[in-house]
Amino acid sequence: MAKEKFYRLNQILKHDAQYNIIFGERSSGKTFAVLEHGIKNYIEKSEQMAIVRRWEEDFKGKRGMVMFDSLVSAGVVSRVSNGEWTGVYYYASKWYLCRQDDDGNRIADDGPFAYGFSITAMEHDKSTSYPDIDNIIFD
Repeated sequence: MAKEKFYRLNQILKHDAQYNIIFGERSSGKTFAVLEHGIKNYIEKSEQMAIVRRWEEDFKGKRGMVMFDSLVSAGVVSRVSNGEWTGVYYYASKWYLCRQDDDGNRIADDGPFAYGFSITAMEHDKSTSYPDIDNIIFD
């Protein structure tokens, strides 16, 4: 069997574990695979995801806006949503599925599919509830 070029979650998810930890070399597709899984779960099951990073700067501004660009460019968002959504819109540490209408205006989903949290700012989020988050990614 030929080795896959990029990381896929098939093997780890078949164990149905409560927690999964993935270690691997850089640029092997781990983050791509996990973010793809999160989008699929949101579209198929309305499960939101949390993206946890060390620093708040890790997803402020441009860093947050480009977090899902590789999935959008690869057509994952469009494919998984059967063309309903074609992009991802970022605002205030939240990511929304979106598309453009015929006039080029952005139409965003009603609610976010993902939230960003930083360890350095957790003191501010400690008493807030996010009942629809089912997948937590520490990247």
